[in-house]
Amino acid sequence: MSCTYTSNPERNQRSFLTTTWSCPHESHPEDKHCIFHMTPEKRRYYEITPQDVQAALVSELEAEDNDKKEFVGAHIPHLNLDYIDIETDNQYPIDFRDTTIEDGISAAHARFEERVDLRNSTIGGLDAPNCVFEDGLLASEAVFTDAVSLSETAFDGDLVDFTGAIFERSFVGEQVTFAVDVSFRNVEFRHTVSFDGAWFTEQASTIDDNVDFEHAIFHDTASFRHTSFYHTSFQEVTFHDTAVFEQATANGTLRLSGSVFHAEADFDELHCEKDLSFSNVVFNGEAFFRGVSVAGGTDVLADDFSMANATFEKKATFEHGTFGFTNVKGAEFNACVSFERTTFTDDAVFVDVTFDDTVDFDEVIFDGDVEFTDSVFSENAVFRGSEFNGGTNYLESDAVFDNVTFTHPAKFSNTDIVSIEFNATEFQSTVDFTDAEITETLIIKTPTFTDNPYFNFTDATVKEGTIVQPEHGWGYFDFTQATVGDVSLTAVNPTDRRELLDYFRFCDTTFDTFDFSQHLEYLDRNDWILHSFTEPEAGYTPALELTPARIEKTYLKAKSSASDQSNIKAAGEFRIKRQQYARKKFAQIALDSTETIRTRIKNGLRTTENWFLGFSCGYGLRLYRITTVFILFPLIAAIIFALGGPLFETGAGQTSLSQITTEAGIRTVLLNVYFSYITFLTIGYGGIGPLGLGARFLAAILVYLNVILAGLFIYSLIKRSEI
Repeated sequence: MSCTYTSNPERNQRSFLTTTWSCPHESHPEDKHCIFHMTPEKRRYYEITPQDVQAALVSELEAEDNDKKEFVGAHIPHLNLDYIDIETDNQYPIDFRDTTIEDGISAAHARFEERVDLRNSTIGGLDAPNCVFEDGLLASEAVFTDAVSLSETAFDGDLVDFTGAIFERSFVGEQVTFAVDVSFRNVEFRHTVSFDGAWFTEQASTIDDNVDFEHAIFHDTASFRHTSFYHTSFQEVTFHDTAVFEQATANGTLRLSGSVFHAEADFDELHCEKDLSFSNVVFNGEAFFRGVSVAGGTDVLADDFSMANATFEKKATFEHGTFGFTNVKGAEFNACVSFERTTFTDDAVFVDVTFDDTVDFDEVIFDGDVEFTDSVFSENAVFRGSEFNGGTNYLESDAVFDNVTFTHPAKFSNTDIVSIEFNATEFQSTVDFTDAEITETLIIKTPTFTDNPYFNFTDATVKEGTIVQPEHGWGYFDFTQATVGDVSLTAVNPTDRRELLDYFRFCDTTFDTFDFSQHLEYLDRNDWILHSFTEPEAGYTPALELTPARIEKTYLKAKSSASDQSNIKAAGEFRIKRQQYARKKFAQIALDSTETIRTRIKNGLRTTENWFLGFSCGYGLRLYRITTVFILFPLIAAIIFALGGPLFETGAGQTSLSQITTEAGIRTVLLNVYFSYITFLTIGYGGIGPLGLGARFLAAILVYLNVILAGLFIYSLIKRSEI
């Protein structure tokens, strides 16, 4: 007689049955139910041992009849299927739906050619190492009350489905192979989980993901070390303890969007051949992404690596990573974050990102455009040694910091930048561009400077660009030993430009095509002083002191640049300034007691020579000065001849101050003027000659000075033509 047990899906809402199921097995001779559907109490009453149940069940599994493999709703003490090989001609699934297997299933080294169905069952553990499921496994809504071990187990067929299952004890899937689509959707892991070395292979699946962990909950440590994924979804997953994905690989898209990590998350050395998404993820513990690489897919509209709107409550480390197109839009880093030595092989978007602690981009390579628009750096922003290479023309500039706020120092030292742009950016602290090289363009427009920040461009190179001082609160720019190309320096308010260069420090600066013509009004009004600098009140330590020698070198470089641009006026004035500070340099050496006597004397003579050149002809650039001296010096000598007494008497005679206005006095003065000029000009008609000893020496000096001053006059003409 057949067992009278039936299962009606209307009475069991969780059942996966669609119609009423009737047990196909023979009933016990003394009972209306088979031994599989007897209660434990009845089995004890009929003296049916667990071994009897085991033997009967194995016998039914090996039977050829289709319906003999159905055990829906059964209660089984323990199921030992170690080393069993279930292979029948009918290929009918092994059906354990809605069953209770009290002490669990042991299936070590077993092989199931048919699909195994454990849906909605309660199982006291599953120990199936090295087991083979050739047609998949269905365990949706199953409850495993003891440990599950699937180490080195292989799954094939159409599907492995653990949707909604509960694992109350540990789950071990180390080195398991899933050559089939797998679902752990809505699964709850209440103890430790290990998929170390697991292999999720590619399938020709019609669904988006081959591996689905969406909405799963991990209450304890979850480990996926060395796991190989294909298209995999961990979306909306909750990790209450440590999650480890070290050295995992993903040959398809890996999505963790919307997940929550309450403890440490370790993705070190994760390698993704397609896309990787952490959008809207919350990291409440430390997050590690060291050595991660994301190649990205071929879809140009999708992000290769996304952290859009992600939240990091503790330290995040992305060091030594390699990422394709990266989207970090709207992310929040509430603790320090490090991207040190990371490479972005495509564009990177950091729009509207909040950095509440130090962010470290040391030696990062941006091979595409990078955009930080609307982002806030609330602590140090470090970009030391980074490379902004650009190259995709996604943005006008290769690095864009529009509407960004820097509340603490921003460090761009030793960076290599093609072009960088700061529009409407707020700077509240120092900005360091020392040793940076900007090969194309630097743009700082409509900024907001709080507390007059200091921009340090010492030893930097800026090929071209624009720096605009705002209407209120200017910044201080230090170009010590820098190379400045075609950089436009201006201010929002045109009237403020009269003081503009006071906020730019030039010391040993190389001016490479710098346009001085834009600042002629400032320079002319300030006696062509280029090196003056209104120093900020705090946070300022120049690399070099403005010594006379360095100032001289600065003006020499400025003169060369202006001359190359045919700016004759600027070149000439800078040449004069260079000579003036050369004199100060010589005088400083001459007065230095630590120098040798010979050195001091030599520089003393240089000082005198320099002074004379400056006084007489303005170092060859004041033609009017040498002309005036040339004209007036003989007149001075004539007055000495006329009023100097017997020592300076000439053949023209002498007079006194009291008689100088008389007719005789005027005649005497005029004759001495005549004598002085013909002597100075070396005409010497001989009608008048020097009589006194002093007059003879002064006459000789006049002749000598004519030679010198004439030479200086010619020198001035030549120098003016050389500028």
